[in-house]
Amino acid sequence: MAKKTKSAKRGKLRERRERRFEPRASASASVVYLLGAIGAVAMGAGSWGEFGSLVRDPSPEPFKYAAYVLAAGAVMVGIAIWIGTSGEAPLRVGDGGLAVERSGVRRMPWYAVERIAWSEGAVRVTGKDDAGTGMTIVASLASYPQAAAWIVKEARERVPAVVQLPEDVRLPEAQASAGESLVMDPPQVVGKHCAASGTVIAYEPDARVCPRCERVYHKEHVPDSCTCGASLEAFKAQTKTG
Repeated sequence: MAKKTKSAKRGKLRERRERRFEPRASASASVVYLLGAIGAVAMGAGSWGEFGSLVRDPSPEPFKYAAYVLAAGAVMVGIAIWIGTSGEAPLRVGDGGLAVERSGVRRMPWYAVERIAWSEGAVRVTGKDDAGTGMTIVASLASYPQAAAWIVKEARERVPAVVQLPEDVRLPEAQASAGESLVMDPPQVVGKHCAASGTVIAYEPDARVCPRCERVYHKEHVPDSCTCGASLEAFKAQTKTG
């Protein structure tokens, strides 16, 4: 039998996934559709009144107020787009932690989440991004009902000690179909410090990543359990045999 390679011994990498949540517009969808429909009709009527004479024979004079009707329609469509679009950035929740899409993706790993609290109708997350800089993520129920639900659900499973929501807070149920499911790249471990010893990870095979909070450990310094509470015994056994 052929000798197994080191990569085969480590097995297949766990697929990392996350959910992407677009903000929900605060305006009523009915109002947005109505304004957009009226604006589109006005633009069509104004365009025909202004330019319809070019395709008719004999060519009548353009309708006197056609330009104003066209302009009013364009304004209404613009207003519909404006009130129907939120200026807030999409949020991501998944294996890699929490992230905000604003001029790129800025991520807060689960191990760097310091506190999840409730404030003014929103789930407020404070912690540090993957570069160690302070970061705050706010998911209001008005704009991100499912993102808020999934943040709390995932946090209670991964880092329950940081969840500090009052007992009377009622969040919507985290729906399995909510958000856009995305596949994530493997975590970047080279250059990071072992959470137990501070040793710099120089080679990717030397890293062991907690499956719950994604703290990184050097294979020679893996503790029995991660700070988040997840058991790391399998990694220790893997190091002894490999």
